[in-house]
Amino acid sequence: MVWGKHIVIQADNRKYPVMQFGGSVGDALNKAKVTLRGADIVYPPLDTPVVNEQEIIVKRVVQEGIYSDQLIEFKLERKTDRKLIPGQQQVVQYGKCGVSRSHYLATYQDGQEVKREEVGREIIREPQPMIVAMGPAVTVSRSQVRTTLPESMEGQVEKVITAGSTAYTHTGYRTATGVTPYKGVVSVDPRVIPLGTKLFVENYGPAVAMDTGGDIKGNRIDVFFETQQEAISWGRRTVKVHIME
Repeated sequence: MVWGKHIVIQADNRKYPVMQFGGSVGDALNKAKVTLRGADIVYPPLDTPVVNEQEIIVKRVVQEGIYSDQLIEFKLERKTDRKLIPGQQQVVQYGKCGVSRSHYLATYQDGQEVKREEVGREIIREPQPMIVAMGPAVTVSRSQVRTTLPESMEGQVEKVITAGSTAYTHTGYRTATGVTPYKGVVSVDPRVIPLGTKLFVENYGPAVAMDTGGDIKGNRIDVFFETQQEAISWGRRTVKVHIME
């Protein structure tokens, strides 16, 4: 007498019981009307003879193309403009980050991602550099630093505020506007002084509002210096901030 073999097929989050009299794993799948597609995986292999109390597992395999975008940081470019006074800086062009796109072939088994392979990469948008024009460099002593607004800039002043000020130097991070800080960058509260606003800070000189800080609230600014010693020397002081048109 030939006894039937009890087989259970697991596929599509279901169990299919099958009574099979001999044959292969492939025959059992056909009897249960479980259809294989593309790269589906079957264990044991299709040509394996069935045995009693056997469990056959079918993993559905799907592949699809996906992509991921990454930002490309923009560069800071400085150029000398002799139309500007020494020490004055002016943003000629604001920087914009670029975008690169990586394409992947993702493989899923029963809905779970098991593999991701990069198959290509492209530039969606080239970064736009930030260009800052700078007045010609001069060497001056601290006693020669201009403390008041030059007459040539008086007609450009929109308003003047009194602000508490502190100073900072390099931290290893970019500013809130994405640029590497340099002398002339000032951290502000954007609710008081919008980012990108040109300024003249008493005892500091021409500046641009290009950074923010957690402690910079209301009428308060943080001016940037290239060295820690300069920042320490500045300390904490009250200054007049000329907001330019």
